Amino acid sequence: MPHYRRLAVAGLAMALLATVACVHTAAPEPARAHAAVAADARVPAEAIEAASAFYRLHMRAYADGSSAGLPQGPRLAACEPLLTRALRARLQKALRLQDRFIAEHPGDKPPLIEDDVFSSAFQDENLVGFAPGAAEALAGDRARIDIALTVVAEPDPARQRHDRALMRREDGAWKLDDIEFDTAGAGGNARLSLVLEEAFR
Repeated sequence: MPHYRRLAVAGLAMALLATVACVHTAAPEPARAHAAVAADARVPAEAIEAASAFYRLHMRAYADGSSAGLPQGPRLAACEPLLTRALRARLQKALRLQDRFIAEHPGDKPPLIEDDVFSSAFQDENLVGFAPGAAEALAGDRARIDIALTVVAEPDPARQRHDRALMRREDGAWKLDDIEFDTAGAGGNARLSLVLEEAFR
């Protein structure tokens, strides 16, 4: 979404952040973040907090207008400690392919340059809040955590999308490994890993 359109809805976004119940802002209280969300007791609170940390960071990218496209520079550096090695490698490969596309097709718009690659929000929507939901333990120190996203596109009212963060315990810490996108959103019926893999084919 172009930056000038993000600025146009900034006032509405701030109002929604103040009014949407149970939705995290940039600095949620840890106790509230974990309240009544771990339906599967095998999923540790640390996994839910790790997912929340990533989405707090992503919301800050919306606030400063840098949420569109693949993360680069300081934004990528901030994201990387929260991501598994596999997801970092996929992002770095996509960045190399994007750079090659730009060099080989000057004047053409490259893939993954405008969309929010980390959520099912459409280009004309702003992500204004999130809340972790039910958590499910998976084999191999992995977990799936529902993430309710609150998005707004002026002049429409706020709506919710439901992505699922796939977390993995790696090097003693829980990290984001993949995202399953809401089928009603921009991600269609895809995962982040599939979007990154197929964008430059």
